[in-house]
Amino acid sequence: MSPAFVLFSALVLVLSICRIALGVWLMTAPLPLRDGARWRIPVACLGLVLAYAVISVAAIVPLGNYRGLGFSVAQLVIFSLVVLACVGATLVVYDTNVWTALFCCSAGYTIQNLASGATELAWTLIGGESPGSAAFYTPLRFAISFSCTAVVYVVAYLLITRYLRREGLERIEDRRMLLLVVMTIFVIIGFDVVIKWLVEQGLATGAMVLLRVFHGLACVFTLLTGFELLVRRRVEAERDTLAQVLSEHERQYEAARDNIDAINARVHDVRHAVGRLADDGGVDRTVIRDLIRTVEVYDSKVRTGNEALDTALTEQHLRFERAGVSLACVADGEALSFMAPADVYTLFSSLLAAVLEARPASASLVVRQALGSTSVHVEGSGVVREGALPQQARDVVARYQGTLSAAAQDGAYHVDALFPSD
Repeated sequence: MSPAFVLFSALVLVLSICRIALGVWLMTAPLPLRDGARWRIPVACLGLVLAYAVISVAAIVPLGNYRGLGFSVAQLVIFSLVVLACVGATLVVYDTNVWTALFCCSAGYTIQNLASGATELAWTLIGGESPGSAAFYTPLRFAISFSCTAVVYVVAYLLITRYLRREGLERIEDRRMLLLVVMTIFVIIGFDVVIKWLVEQGLATGAMVLLRVFHGLACVFTLLTGFELLVRRRVEAERDTLAQVLSEHERQYEAARDNIDAINARVHDVRHAVGRLADDGGVDRTVIRDLIRTVEVYDSKVRTGNEALDTALTEQHLRFERAGVSLACVADGEALSFMAPADVYTLFSSLLAAVLEARPASASLVVRQALGSTSVHVEGSGVVREGALPQQARDVVARYQGTLSAAAQDGAYHVDALFPSD
């Protein structure tokens, strides 16, 4: 074995590792780095190179040749173990778990294999020599490999990496990611190795081109499968979160309604007691009038035709009263019949709380239905500062395909929500 061959083999090894590592990075880029990343990254890269070298030597050297079915099986073993080595390197560098690492490495290696397959296809189409001949390892071959890799990786970056950076890549706990690893090993790596073995056996150029096209489609299908699992998990997580939020809103609404009912019942008793004191004449009339005025504040249950809206307005009315802010209300509660009671309570509680946060001198609320649409207008006059639209209100409005806006103008703070007709 000549020194030139050893040097060339080392160069091919390093280039292969770089292409694999770059493919994996396209998937892991959104993940947070672990502490000490400055030393973790070179250690992981060195470990990956050594693992690739050791695995290759252990699998190929005993064969004594670089052709035949035995060599193809050895390649399948090597590349499969390299995927697992990439998982270990990912766990060393990034703060993630094994399932997320499996997803990233399987998808990253699939991108790498897609680039490799594109190289083989382009080389065949221009009439390149088969592996083993001296003409196979030429500058033209490396130029084609670099070009195909650059095109595939740039497209992957634009379509995948930027999406993951924008949407985020959460920790994956789905053990179905093992399916992606199995597909990568047997469908992607296995298919690629079988094509190379068939070429050694004298496969016709046309058949080889067709198989390479199917191999590329298999790579794309595997990537789509991985992202389908990822997106499904994200949808399930969002659905679970939404269910928890709705459950909490429902609990808050039920608690507020029970509190208002309890207050009204107690106020009713107090009013009768004050009436008896007035009839007895044992208490000064001025004191009686003050007591009645105070009781009326807590007995001012709003009735709009929507029980959830009544509960929210009654509760917020008490808060406005304590803050010394008058709250006027003109609301058609039936216009909100398309909304769940918990959502009605959450929406108006949060909107009125936002207006009260602006410290207005007075406030008003209008709910009406016109031309099939339901509009909500909340206004605070003489505001000291602009309030912030709460996320709870945004979520409720978005759930019903509505729009929500807020603006401060001429000393007034306006909040408007509009819900389209069904």
